[in-house]
Amino acid sequence: MRGELQLNTLVIDTSTSMELIAARKGERVSDMTTPAERSHSATLFDLVRRALEAVGLDVREIELIGVGIGPGSFTGIRISVSAARTLAQVLGVPLVGVPSALLYAVSCGAQEGRHVLVAFDAKKDRVFGALYEAAGPGGIPRTLMEPGDYEIGHLASGARPDALCLGDGALRYREHLTHALPAHVMIESSRPSGADALDLVEALYRARPDEYRGYEHVLPLYARRSDAEIILEKKKSGGA
Repeated sequence: MRGELQLNTLVIDTSTSMELIAARKGERVSDMTTPAERSHSATLFDLVRRALEAVGLDVREIELIGVGIGPGSFTGIRISVSAARTLAQVLGVPLVGVPSALLYAVSCGAQEGRHVLVAFDAKKDRVFGALYEAAGPGGIPRTLMEPGDYEIGHLASGARPDALCLGDGALRYREHLTHALPAHVMIESSRPSGADALDLVEALYRARPDEYRGYEHVLPLYARRSDAEIILEKKKSGGA
C-alpha cells in the first residue's frame, strides 16, 4: 500500500485467547490487543472506543472494517462477527472477513516463501488451524491448507520441515510437530499484530474491492458443530 492513501480502518478479532482491536487514521495506528477476558462482549466495545480515540478517529469516519471469522472460540467468533456486521451495516462501509489464523500468520515476521503453520487448541485432540506460505512484508500469504478443524499431524503433513509454528495448539502438540517437522521453529509466545492486521485487511480489500461491498456475505467460520448442537441433535434423534 506504499504510495496509496491509507483508509481509516478498524479491525476486530475475538476468536482466540487474544482480543485483537486495532485502528488506523492516516499514519496513526492504535493496537489494543490484549488477553481475552472471560466475556469478550464485556470488553469489546470499550476496546474499540479506546482504539478509535487513540488515533483521533470518530466512528463516523471509519472507511473499512475487518473481522476475524475463525475458526476458534464459538462465542468469540459470534461476538466479533456480529459486532463488525452491525457496524458495517450502520456505517455503510465495506467489511472484510479474514480467517483468524491468517491474522496470526502475517504477524510472525516470516520471510517470503517460508511455511507458516498456525494452530489453535480445539480440544478433543484436534486444532483449528491453517497452513500458509509467507509473502513478506505487506503481502498476502498464499493459503496451502484452508482454515479448518484438523488433527495436528494432518495439518503438518503439508508443511516443509522448517516451518514456523505458532498458536496454543502448536504448543500443546509440540511433540507431534517435532516428529513430523524435525526442523520446525516454534514461536513460543505469539500474538496478532494490530498494524499487520490493518495492512492485511486493506490489502485484501484493495485486491478485490467488489467482494467486500456487502456485510451480509461475511459469515462465521466455525469449522465444526458446537457441543450444544451435537447434544441437541442427539436429543432429537432419541440418543443419550
